[in-house]
Amino acid sequence: MRLRSRLAARLGGMFAASVLALTGLMGTATPAQAALTEPFDYQVTPKAGPYRDIPGTEVTFTAAAGERSYLWSRNVVLSNVTELGEDDWLGTTLSIRCAYAGGTPETAPLPAGVEAGAYWAANYLPTETSQSPIVRWVFIAPEQGTYTCRLSVTSYSSIVADGSRQVTMRIGAGAELARAGYPYAARWTLLQESERVVGAGSTVTTLGYTVTPTGADRIAVVQDAALTTCKANSPYESCSGGTTAYDGTHLQTWIEAQPQNPDGTRCGAPKTSTAATWRISNARHHQAAVNTLYLTTADLGGCSQLRVSLKVKHTWGNPVLIHAGHVAGHIARTHGLAFTY
Repeated sequence: MRLRSRLAARLGGMFAASVLALTGLMGTATPAQAALTEPFDYQVTPKAGPYRDIPGTEVTFTAAAGERSYLWSRNVVLSNVTELGEDDWLGTTLSIRCAYAGGTPETAPLPAGVEAGAYWAANYLPTETSQSPIVRWVFIAPEQGTYTCRLSVTSYSSIVADGSRQVTMRIGAGAELARAGYPYAARWTLLQESERVVGAGSTVTTLGYTVTPTGADRIAVVQDAALTTCKANSPYESCSGGTTAYDGTHLQTWIEAQPQNPDGTRCGAPKTSTAATWRISNARHHQAAVNTLYLTTADLGGCSQLRVSLKVKHTWGNPVLIHAGHVAGHIARTHGLAFTY
């Protein structure tokens, strides 16, 4: 398999137009101990949770304190087994969740306050035949020990709330969680106090982090945002401004990387990823906007570091909420990572 295809599979994003060929990759990918060998069916619940761990996606490894592992989902295909009506909308969350080996995040959780994973989320619509969720994250060992990370999923909807109906969803065979180690890896999460709404026609810069690449000449940057359209009478207090005049939100997202000197001053022109376009209808409601930028140290023009940011541009419709902080289990919402290879 060509290197470009392998790295694309790891990151699940689009390649920057300026990076068309890669030669040589440092770090070794470790696939799940055994990928999901047959379809995994599970039931939709009235509310998000409990998670259903996807069989065969566990990766167990020993790590030194502070050791970093890049983790990513691959070959995950979600579909409905139960036929859905035209108004049947289901929320779905796919998460990477880590714990001490020999247990689960519920029975052997990481220490309090230690980030334990990240998630992808979007509503599943009756017009869809499948979804292919992508979640990427960097695990940082809180101490010397052995750990297990896994893929977990939950789907939820009020259509099953009264108990008179069951809806079955399916994860197709082949789903797995992979792990790789690289010379340099970093992660960051948008803090709760930075949660914000993007209004009509505006562009915001968020999820900023300074990357100091070392150990290799190629750099991968990920910035993945958890977004929600602010429809009229939104249940989110912070998601205001929506009206019935619009059915959702249209927006674009991309990564900007500004080369810097050690003192933080700018050093050359910024580099950007290809902009991704997202259309979040009221029915879609949630959308994980995934973004990837590939660079080389030559792109830094002799600068020692990069200030990377996520750009979110509102182009039509109701405002959009950029979620921040963590959900239950200390799982990251809007988050970023970078590594060299």
